[in-house]
Amino acid sequence: MKNIFSLPKLSVQRLVTLTMLIALSFIVGKFSISIIPQQLVVSLTFIVNTMIGMVAGPVWSFITLGLYDIVDNLSGGTGNFIIWWTLVEAVQGFFYGYFFYGKSLDWENKKDWIHVGIATAVVMLIGTFIFTPLLIQIYYGTPIIAQYIAGRWLKIFEIPIRIVLTMLIIPQLQRIPELRKLVSISK
Repeated sequence: MKNIFSLPKLSVQRLVTLTMLIALSFIVGKFSISIIPQQLVVSLTFIVNTMIGMVAGPVWSFITLGLYDIVDNLSGGTGNFIIWWTLVEAVQGFFYGYFFYGKSLDWENKKDWIHVGIATAVVMLIGTFIFTPLLIQIYYGTPIIAQYIAGRWLKIFEIPIRIVLTMLIIPQLQRIPELRKLVSISK
């Protein structure tokens, strides 16, 4: 059983990789599509978050995605910084690291599909279906039931899309020898 609180060595290569992934996440996040303003947004940042989890492990992913959220909010100039969203992002980072650090994925392995499905469900359950609606109710006064009636439930269709995209992209990235070495994947 792996220790979820073990820290991979924060080498220069890992630090630079995480910094580049934060920058990539920032860029990809700017191309998100807002379906219901401040309530329902579709974005591909989950791929970058998966890569951060794959490179950093649970604890460093927690810290990295927390820092990313702070930088993203402060650079936006909107003044909408709320620490609870940063904590939700950081907790999601922890789970990305837990599920993807040191895990080799293969398109043809059914267990990997199940693994990615569980990881996606856990991350989306925490961020998309529980805490984000709760925080929107607390800070913006939109009742949770109204959010789901207005379309939050449609995010359930995002789960299979995230699973397929993760299984399309991550195994291909894991073929890169330098990345395999960095993320401690043998094979």
